[in-house]
Amino acid sequence: MRRFWLILTAFLGLAAMAVPASADVVYTLGCSSVACGSPSNYGTVTLKQLGSGASSHVEVTVNLAVAGNNFAGTGAGYAIAWNVTGNPDLTTTLIPTNAGHPLLAGEIYNTSHFDIQDNTNPGFGYKNSPFGDTWMYAIDYNQGGGNASNDNKLIFDVTKAGGLLISNFAANSGFMFAADIWDGPSGPTFVVAAKKIPEPQTWLLFFAGLAGLTALVMLQRRRKLARA
Repeated sequence: MRRFWLILTAFLGLAAMAVPASADVVYTLGCSSVACGSPSNYGTVTLKQLGSGASSHVEVTVNLAVAGNNFAGTGAGYAIAWNVTGNPDLTTTLIPTNAGHPLLAGEIYNTSHFDIQDNTNPGFGYKNSPFGDTWMYAIDYNQGGGNASNDNKLIFDVTKAGGLLISNFAANSGFMFAADIWDGPSGPTFVVAAKKIPEPQTWLLFFAGLAGLTALVMLQRRRKLARA
C-alpha cells in the first residue's frame, strides 16, 4: 500500500505540469533600464485566473512598490505592455477600485487616467525599450504635466474569443511585462520589466512528483538490500 501511494503522488505531481495553475502568478518588475545590472523591486504584476472554458479570462493588477514612483505621463513608453501567444484580438477592460478592489494606504488609482491601446495593424507594436521594441498590447498613462496625479496602481481584465489562460501570456525578448514609470518628484522616467519566470504552483507540483519518485526508488533499493 505504501508503494501505491508513493507512485500515485509521483504521477499526480508530474502530470499536473500540463494543467494550468489556478493560483495567482506574480511577476516582479525587478529590472530597470537605468540599472538593469542591479535588479530591484519596482513593483509587481499579478495575474489571476477567472472563469473557465470559453469564458475564462485573466485579471491583471499592476502595483508600483517604491514610494514616490508612479506611471510616467511623458515620453514614448506605456504604463504597461504585454504579449499573448498568437497575437489574438483581445478585449481589455479597466477595473475601478469600487469593483471589489479597495485601495490600500498610499495607493492612487483613477481609471480615467489610462487609455487602452487597441492594436489592429499587422506588424505594429508598442515600444517599452529596451525590453522589447514591439509589444502587441499596451495601456497608456495619459496624465502629462509633471505626472501630477501620481497613480501607482492599475487593474484591468483581459479576455479573448474562446477563453484566455494565464499560460497564454508570452515573453518578449525574455520579459513578460514592461512598464514606463517616473521616479518622482524630480527623478527621471525609465522603463522597468519582469523577467520570464515559471509559475510557482507548477514548480511546486513538479518537485512534489520528483520527491515521490525519489522516495519510491529508495524504498525499492532498501527492499533489494533486505532480500540480499
